[in-house]
Amino acid sequence: MLHLPHLKEGNMTAPPVENAIALHRDWKRTEFFLNHEALQQVIKVEQKQVSRSLSGTIAEVTNEENSAIRVEIPDIVSVSSCADLTLPPGAGLCIDTTHGPIFLIANSWESLNRWLDAIRLVYTIYARGKTDVLASIITS
Repeated sequence: MLHLPHLKEGNMTAPPVENAIALHRDWKRTEFFLNHEALQQVIKVEQKQVSRSLSGTIAEVTNEENSAIRVEIPDIVSVSSCADLTLPPGAGLCIDTTHGPIFLIANSWESLNRWLDAIRLVYTIYARGKTDVLASIITS
């Protein structure tokens, strides 16, 4: 069951945002969702434990927020499957955007086909100027 207003959600393997050509071991499996505006990576905020030392001093709680991959629908030029030796093994997804390509790895080839279909559907609706119709359907 999808949580509205997401058209599709699931896990894919992605490189760190700041290093699209990262080593394979640095790519992480994270959650993504697609709605009428963008394909967005979901990054969980990690909160460190509060600890008390023997002297009674309390360590500060710090939050780590990572930036996330976000592909705006209007920025998409094309979307396709890809097999490239520089990518980690698996079902490669290439989203060519006006800002350059973004590579992700789907969990399986079937999952890749579902992501391709969903992204192409949202882009087609955007290109035809019907984004508001899709937004009202998936949020109602």
